[in-house]
Parts: sequence; structure tokens; C-alpha cells
Amino acid sequence: MVLPLPASAALVAVASTLLFSPSAVLAADVETVLAGQANLTIFRGLVKNHTNIFANLPKDVTVAAPDDNAFRKVGNWGAYNESRVEATLKYHILKQAIAMPSIVKGDSIWASTTLTDETFTNVTGGQQLILTKQPDGRVVFTSGFATRGTVLVEDLKFDNGLVQIIDSVMRVPETLESTARSAYTDLTSFVGALYATDLMSEFAGAKDLTIFAPRNAAFQQLAGALSAMDEPMLKRVLRYHIVPGNSSSSSSSSSSSSSSSSSSSNLTHYSWDLKNGSTLATAADGGRPLTITRFTNFVFVNSAEIIQPDILVANGLVHMVDNLLNPDRATARPDVASPTAQSPVFSLIGATATGTAVPTPFASYLPCTANCPTAQPTAGGAAGGAAGDGAGATSSNAGVAPARCTGLAGAGVGIGLAVGAVIAGW
Repeated sequence: MVLPLPASAALVAVASTLLFSPSAVLAADVETVLAGQANLTIFRGLVKNHTNIFANLPKDVTVAAPDDNAFRKVGNWGAYNESRVEATLKYHILKQAIAMPSIVKGDSIWASTTLTDETFTNVTGGQQLILTKQPDGRVVFTSGFATRGTVLVEDLKFDNGLVQIIDSVMRVPETLESTARSAYTDLTSFVGALYATDLMSEFAGAKDLTIFAPRNAAFQQLAGALSAMDEPMLKRVLRYHIVPGNSSSSSSSSSSSSSSSSSSSNLTHYSWDLKNGSTLATAADGGRPLTITRFTNFVFVNSAEIIQPDILVANGLVHMVDNLLNPDRATARPDVASPTAQSPVFSLIGATATGTAVPTPFASYLPCTANCPTAQPTAGGAAGGAAGDGAGATSSNAGVAPARCTGLAGAGVGIGLAVGAVIAGW
């Protein structure tokens, strides 16, 4: 167990610099440093067998080294093919040497990694890891699928930077669909809606996306309103939830953020980047803007609250929001006197209850996997009914493609990144 630094020492570290540069202190190569620690047999073997990655590391990097128990927790590590192994290892190398005591409690750092292979990631500057210091002083790494690893041993110096020993293997972010199916199942309506309107193919090849994805309950509440939309209108609404990577933000006013990023090249909009009063140009109507409001600990986009920020996906990130966004109500703002009870910005039609009483809209448009039935959705699928749920035909399903049985959980899916061939071999 590593004892925390005295308060005075921590203050000195924070005052000097956020990013600790050990280039003036040569310790040893990374293999030698790892050999001096217990329970690193698996990672040491990977380092030794992947000299193409570890023999010529750049200066001032951070190596996150999972211990042996971390690899056992993965369960199927032995089934990883070589491409995925190498991608995972590169994802554990941060491009800057970040000393754990330099991170302030409650703060987060978005750190670029050496994973830049577009087969796995479509994020400028390298796929990200999030480092957060907990109130008890421990630092937690967060990666794709909300995988979290706590730092067990901090700041082991080696010739090219620092080693942090962690208790989990960081999972490389995957496609939006794969993430919604397996980690954030409250996003399946949004993903299904993208398939129902063929917007998945529209955004093929896109990178650095920021997506404000409404949770399933928001779609359930508006099932009647959505079923009354024709396909062009529904597409317009969905595009209003997507901020392209080449869009810039502007700010009429700003509030300080306690979090920070270790990279200035990010084109996605992480939660720390969402300043009070700033606007983001969306994929709707040539850039119809969204407006950010910060109030105490709440962050809103237009009037919808962000309830789960910074979900890492292969080609950007997702912020889960509690309501749909309406491009015709771009001026909607939250009632900060009651920040947790914002009204929908669409007229409610028909059932307005949420939960199991209302079928999850668009769920039937998710592509089938090897384990799901191949039955096609009924005419009412786009209105929110699963196949055979008794829902009638609606105007919103005209001309949209039915569910497809791909046989692969992640084949050719996710906005802007088709990595099915890789996922199939995982």
C-alpha cells in the first residue's frame, strides 16, 4: 500500500506543474522497473514480447500496468487476437507523464494515448483515457465500456517516464452500438433510431463526434410524438443530437471548470469543455446550435440535463441526456429553480408514462446478433413497438430499413467506424 504524500508535498507538486516530467532523472528501462514489483508477470511478458511497442517509447510517457489479477478479471484475455492485444497495450501508454499526486481531488484529466490505429479508433490525437482523483485520494482510470481501474502503486520512475500499476485492464472503446448493447443499455432507443433512419450510414467515416444521446425513458415518453413524425423530420431531430468533429464552439460567457485535459488537440467536446453559455454547431440544418448551461453541479444542453457525461466510444464520446432535443426549440433553457424536472420540448401525444408500460421505441431496428431472432420488425416498430407487440403502422416507419441479422455483435456498426472484422476476431 502506498501512503499518500503529506499535504505540503502535494501542494508543492500541484504548484510546480500538472504534468510531471522525469526526463532529467533516468531510473531504468520499463522491464527493469516492472521486475521489481510483485504480481506483474503477465504484463511483464507482454512488454518483453512486444518490443515494437515498448523498446522505443518516446520521452515523458505514462505506462498503466495492469497487475496479474486484472488480466484474470478480463476472463477472455487468452482469446484476444494479436491486433487487439497490441491495440490494448498502446491504449495503456499515455502520451504525457502524469504524476498521480498532481491531480487535485475531484478533478479529472483526459489523456491521449498512443492508440491511433484507425482500425480501432477514430479520434484525433489518440484514443483517450480519463484519470480521476477520488475524495479518498485514489486515482481511477476510466476507459471504454465504463471499465475502471484503481491505481495501486503510483509514480514508478523509468527512463521514459512513469509507471502506474492498476487493478483492471483498460478496455479499448468500441462502437456506439456495441457500447449501448453491453455497457449503457439505456441508449438502445437512440441507436435503434439511427438505424431506422439510416443515419448510421450517413455518418460512416466521421471522427471526433460528440453525441448527446437521450436515454430510453425520453423516447418512451415521446413515443406518440415520434410516431407522428415523417422520416425527414425524425432525421432532422436525430442530427440535432450530433456535433461533428470539425465543428467549433463559441462562448458568450463561461464558468471555470474543475476538470482539465492534458491534450489541446481534442476535437470532441468533453464535459470539462462544456462552458456556461457556449454553443455547439450540430449536424442539423447546416449547424443549428446547441447551448450549454451550467448551474451549480448541473450541466444542460438546451434544456436537457446531462445525466451521464463522457462515455468513450471508438470515434468520439457520448453524453447521455434526459430529454430529446428539438431543433425548433433551440432557445429552450432549463428552469434552474427546479433543475431536475425539465419538461420535454415536444408536445406529448398519447401515452406519456415511462417504464415497462410503454415499449421501448426503435428497439426492433437494432441489427440482430448471432444470438437474437431473425424475425423482422412489424410495421409499428419505428413507433416504439418490438416485433409482434401489437402496435399499428405509423408514418415514421415509411421507407426505413428493417432490422438486419448481421451475425456479429459489432459488425459494421457504430457511427463513423466500421470495425466488424476486428470485433469478429476478438
